[in-house]
Parts: sequence; structure tokens; C-alpha cells
Amino acid sequence: MTDTNTRRPGRPRDEATHEAILEATRRLLLDEGYHSVTFEAVARSAGTSRSTVYRWWPTRGALVLEAAASHIDIGKVPDTGSSREDLTMAIRQLITTFSDPLAGVVIMAAIANLDNDLEMATTFRNDTVYPWRSTAGEAIRRAVDRGDLPADTDVQFLLNVIVGTVFQCTITMATPMTEGLEDALIELAFRSPGSSRR
Repeated sequence: MTDTNTRRPGRPRDEATHEAILEATRRLLLDEGYHSVTFEAVARSAGTSRSTVYRWWPTRGALVLEAAASHIDIGKVPDTGSSREDLTMAIRQLITTFSDPLAGVVIMAAIANLDNDLEMATTFRNDTVYPWRSTAGEAIRRAVDRGDLPADTDVQFLLNVIVGTVFQCTITMATPMTEGLEDALIELAFRSPGSSRR
């Protein structure tokens, strides 16, 4: 998710102005929420013109995703050679990302604006959600192959349980409820019948 995908033709970009716009966007998101991020408000806060913002980002969603890129990047689940460690890493990545205040605002915006900005939601899913989910699914399948999880483990169902639980305990809460969450989900995955549909 880089600005090379969203930049419009025109004069070369001034890096100081570019960063000022991104920082202004982050401040507005944190201080006032997604609804406050208009090109006019961002330009005013960054000390530049609305036309400059619009020249580099075609939509508000594109601007917000670039501004928050490092915050919403869940990452990919590594193959550590240990089923438990792989899933621990996967869960930790989710908790860390979803607990980030800026990430929470942007993720909720991507979900809430499906009708108004489908491109934002699609970009978020393709660039952020799917790479993590794909590699997390591979980690679960490796655990099944090793015999660490039941052969009939429903991979997608287990992923949904993990993601949904982390989402509920972080983004939807005024104060994230993360104490013991990682351990609880690991125990659920490896010891509970909830890891599979029987």
C-alpha cells in the first residue's frame, strides 16, 4: 500500500509537504475521527492547499490508508517450526494492530464506509487483511499436518473465532481488554473442541 499507486500526474512531490499532510491526517483521525478528515481540513492543518492534497490522493480513503499504513499493517504469520509459536505470533500480531488507536479508527472507517468508499474497503482487505489471514491459515494447516490440531479442524472457523474475539476485545471496547487474551486464545485453539466443527 504505497503512494505510488495513488499519486496523480503533475509536478514532482515535495516530501516535506507530503509528510505534513500525512501527519495532519493522523492527527485529525486521532483527535476528531474519520468524519473530520476532509481535504480542506487536512490542507488547513498541514499548511498547504486543498488542490495539493487532491493532486496526490484521489480519495479520502486513499489518503487515510497511506497515512495509517504502518499502524494497520498486521503483517504475515511466519513459519517458526512450532505450531504453538506460529499461532501465538498470529494472535499477537492481531492484538498489537487492533489495539493501536489509529488502526482502530481506520479499520472501523473501512468497515463503516463500504457503501461510500468500496475502494478503501477493498484495498484494506487485499493489502492488510488477506495477507495475514492467508498466512495464519497456512499456520493452522501446518499444525493439523503435524498432528498438533485435530484432522477435522475447520481452518476458516478457527480464524473467524480468533479475529472476532480480538476485534471485540480491542476495537469495539472503549479500553482494550487484552490482558490474558493471547493465552486464552492459544488454549482455545489447542485444547478446546471450539477449534473444530465436529
